[in-house]
Amino acid sequence: MLKSLLLPSCMLCTLLNFAQTKTPVTIAFYNCENFFDTKDDPNKKDDEFLPEGAAKWDDTRYNNKIQKVAQVLDSTVAGPALPNLVGLVEIENNNVLQDLISKSQFASKNYGSLSTDSPDERSIDCGLLYDKSVFTLVDFKELNATNPALGDYKTRNILFATLKAINGDVFYVFVDHWPSRREGEKESEPRRIYAAQQVRNKIDELQKKDAKAKIIVMGDFNDHPDNTSILTTLKANDAPKDKGDLYNAYYTLDKAKQGTHYYDKEWRVLDQIIVSQGLLNAKKGYSFDPKNAHILRKDFVLYKNAKTGEEKPSRTYGPENKYYNGYSDHLAVYVELN
Repeated sequence: MLKSLLLPSCMLCTLLNFAQTKTPVTIAFYNCENFFDTKDDPNKKDDEFLPEGAAKWDDTRYNNKIQKVAQVLDSTVAGPALPNLVGLVEIENNNVLQDLISKSQFASKNYGSLSTDSPDERSIDCGLLYDKSVFTLVDFKELNATNPALGDYKTRNILFATLKAINGDVFYVFVDHWPSRREGEKESEPRRIYAAQQVRNKIDELQKKDAKAKIIVMGDFNDHPDNTSILTTLKANDAPKDKGDLYNAYYTLDKAKQGTHYYDKEWRVLDQIIVSQGLLNAKKGYSFDPKNAHILRKDFVLYKNAKTGEEKPSRTYGPENKYYNGYSDHLAVYVELN
């Protein structure tokens, strides 16, 4: 009698896998703002973020940063769950990702980490955390985003990973941190357009092989959704018409006066998660519903001026390396895939 109640092991595995694939996948992106470790790397310009450096970046401040980054990422998912894919920028190296995993709630799960090794002048890179219970790493590459024809500068490489989900879906994931506007928006725009073109070239290659490829492009683009680099070069908007166009839910959020970054008394969206139509219109496997795109705007990540009521991101550092013990000068973004 008892035997009749027992399921064959193969059937049990099938049921468990089915249950897991029914669980939504959360994808988060966060510009951490200067997430350095405290060790001197002779090959990097990290002197500012050392215990004896201008920022006085010691173990206490570093561990505070780890806990704050972890708190932000934890807040993108309800309950005890954590985001399954996490893009991070302004990280120094893979060591900080490993410390983030081992010294936070991520330690209770099984996460892998990837990071670029860029020629960036500030010694910062792009990283990716992936939940190994959901994703298997298939391939990892770096795309060079520095165009030597556009002046004497070096920027972050683009992280490009191919991951296979537990249900068999293949995801192509880009983590970006395009050149800043430090020299002026128009003066620096060609650098971001060049970075966008490198991503677009790879997407064209992927879509030529599979028009329904499931592609995720996330990052701090240092451009808004209506700027040329994203709207025209990357071909990402909120109403894709051509087959290769990408869908950008953050275009809609930006028009609604929401934002991830505060500059010159204005909130605008710099941080975005963009998907291919292969995810937007998926009839099987994981799919994306535009209403499931969010900006993590909670009180704990904001600084509020008591006199004026003005709100802005709660930063780790201010001008002249004044330490605020905050989170970042950017807000995190996240989406859910069903």
